[in-house]
Amino acid sequence: MRGFGASRYVRRLATVWTLLAVFVALPAAAQPRDTSGVRVLAIAPFSDENPLNRRIASFGATRLSELLKGGRLQIVDAGRVAAELQRQGLAPTDLISPSKTIAVGIAVGADAVLTGRILEVLQEPASGISGDEFTAIEGRVTVDVRILDVKTRLKLFEGEIYCSVPALVPVAMECVARRTAARVNALWPRN
Repeated sequence: MRGFGASRYVRRLATVWTLLAVFVALPAAAQPRDTSGVRVLAIAPFSDENPLNRRIASFGATRLSELLKGGRLQIVDAGRVAAELQRQGLAPTDLISPSKTIAVGIAVGADAVLTGRILEVLQEPASGISGDEFTAIEGRVTVDVRILDVKTRLKLFEGEIYCSVPALVPVAMECVARRTAARVNALWPRN
């Protein structure tokens, strides 16, 4: 009986410590990151392990670079970052490593680096259309986007950006690029 009581005590103690750790971490996680030190943002080529999607991934990063130019931040475009990746013998998929992302960011003179990983590229007939009816196309793209501060190694942003449109996949990627640009602009609003 003693062993049973002791294990219950240990479980309760572990639960209390876990809850305490969660409540202490919540305010830190909810606080927005300080983006004031970022003046130069590098846009890395989006990564995708599927060779069939690499052109759409390249289009997304290039288009995002174009959309962000002329804003509050100086942009190092995806082409320049791609050249640096090649010089260092890296691929866009290698940027899952924060240390490699930071090394590329430093090499191109950026304060932060935006990376994107394609999670979904899908083009199919729209649901609800069948038989002899005109077949509509639905394009869907989901990209996991992260912005890493080169100096602090903190993630300034992380999230999935999704778009589904009644059009071809490039139009869906354009939509994702525009939504990503809006998120970036929200992090660095014009004064």
